[in-house]
Amino acid sequence: MAPGSRVRITVWLLAAGLIPSVLPGQGVIHREVSQGWSRNPATDAGMTARLRDVATEYRQYAPIPRIALYNIGYPSSAAEYEALNGNGAIVVTVVTQDSAEVPLTRLYFRSAAGVETELPVVVYSCGRVAPTDSVVLATFGRNRCDALHVFPVQLATTQGDLLADFAVRRRGFRLEQFSGERPAALAGLPIRPPAGQPSGAAWTRFLVREFPAFSSLLQAK
Repeated sequence: MAPGSRVRITVWLLAAGLIPSVLPGQGVIHREVSQGWSRNPATDAGMTARLRDVATEYRQYAPIPRIALYNIGYPSSAAEYEALNGNGAIVVTVVTQDSAEVPLTRLYFRSAAGVETELPVVVYSCGRVAPTDSVVLATFGRNRCDALHVFPVQLATTQGDLLADFAVRRRGFRLEQFSGERPAALAGLPIRPPAGQPSGAAWTRFLVREFPAFSSLLQAK
């Protein structure tokens, strides 16, 4: 099991004034909510449950144009860190009202110094929200896409923003703002720049363990 994974929920709320802390005329509101660290793998059921919880919480503001959740998986040991060339992985789940917005065209990290690092896609799956998830449908829409990306672990210790570009209308959608401090989940890992892209059996084992929802897609690659 990896040292931990961070779950972050980012939503856009329309209709200014619906939230007491929002002043009239402010327009579209970007809200970021952290759910902290977990030692559990990132499963489809877990992400779907989080979507339902947030949809229920924000149902009164529907329809909300888009929502994004992410979950980072880190190596479980220094040995695995080396085997993965200093990389982990991140899954980003988005749900949108407009089908033209997905899949994301880009996921990237922009440091405080303005240096951008692309996070390559490993595999992705797009489809429709299940009809049984009526609260998600009503709040965020019917278009869901889950994408697994490479995530250089060093980025989690670098001050900057994790950003996503939707296919239309929205660029620079911030999923997270990193302070530059080393997260507790990375204690004991020899943080350094990645030595290259991860590959091979160690990479596949890591992805299947931490992101089991992608197992069938990974085996088909």
